[in-house]
Amino acid sequence: MKEQAEFARRLGDGEEDGYDAVVVGSGYGGSVAACRMSMAGIKACLIEKGRRWKAHDFPTDSWKIMSAVRMENHNLGVSFGPKDALFQVHEQNDSLAVVACGIGGGSLVNAGVMVPTPVRARRNTKWPKEWERDWDICEASAAAMLGIQRVPVKFPAAKVLGELTDGEIEKSFETSMKLSVNFALEEPVSNSMKSQKMGRCLACGNCLAGCPYNAKSSTDKNYLLSAIQAGCDVTTECQVHYVVKNPYENFQECRISRKRRRWHVYLNEIDYITADFVVLSAGVFGTTEILFQSQMRGLKLSDSLGSGFSCNGNTVAYLAGSPAPLSSYGLNRKQLSKIPFQERPRAIHLFILHIFIGLHNPGCCTSNSISLLVV
Repeated sequence: MKEQAEFARRLGDGEEDGYDAVVVGSGYGGSVAACRMSMAGIKACLIEKGRRWKAHDFPTDSWKIMSAVRMENHNLGVSFGPKDALFQVHEQNDSLAVVACGIGGGSLVNAGVMVPTPVRARRNTKWPKEWERDWDICEASAAAMLGIQRVPVKFPAAKVLGELTDGEIEKSFETSMKLSVNFALEEPVSNSMKSQKMGRCLACGNCLAGCPYNAKSSTDKNYLLSAIQAGCDVTTECQVHYVVKNPYENFQECRISRKRRRWHVYLNEIDYITADFVVLSAGVFGTTEILFQSQMRGLKLSDSLGSGFSCNGNTVAYLAGSPAPLSSYGLNRKQLSKIPFQERPRAIHLFILHIFIGLHNPGCCTSNSISLLVV
């Protein structure tokens, strides 16, 4: 992986010939897109605003988590906290949003729950009819790539979760919940890519602040790793500001690229890379900001840009009135040795946030999986 300084230096030296595709963001949408394109032989580059987080970097208590947070108040125009903080908090008017920043995107700080798509959601007429034929195959492929496993011990909060979802999930579904977490009780799924060595889940309850024991299968350990092995260039701590059409497209050559690529992807007001396709998968906030900046510089986009936001927080209002516990915290190693496995606090109650996205609003799209293709 390269950082922005090294990446910009290569551009300045005129060595970069551009890419067939540039992917912005490394969450589920970006990592999967980069993986599939690279494996298909497409010359791709993935750009991530955040840095690479190792297991020991994740905060494990309230004091440490403060150093992993950046606050931005858009009304007052003030901000504080490191720019590469894991949690980026945005406050404006009566809205408050938290997004993840780092290689792996939202997969670093979500619960890793994987449940089959409800049949009623699959029947939605908005899906292409051709997708139904491959739906089960694709879900099985994702399950294998993410290495999902059953929870070996029944979580106390799982009973509440079962009551809330009773009648919502089809009876044909397996009742045991599966997570993209390594419990070291099942044989790892074999695949062609060289997998990273993972730790074992200790049920610390720290899933939503990043796994400190390297047990969660975030996208940097599977899809993104596979993309890199297939030849994808990955650049960290590098932010895309806007995308515009290549003004030199109709000429024999442009200032940097020897090929006539269709798009200029600007990293600042000077440095840019060229590409034939750009996949914006930087979450709801990141993607929309890039599109607004691009629109200001002449890119023709829909007048509806910025309206109809939809993200994981949509279900918070529903959960606020539910009997499910809504707090979560982690345990350090000393606490882990003193508290029995079955009695440890669980982050599983917050898994409801992800499950109910599909159950109660199947037509909406989440910020972790949305990918906008500029063509």
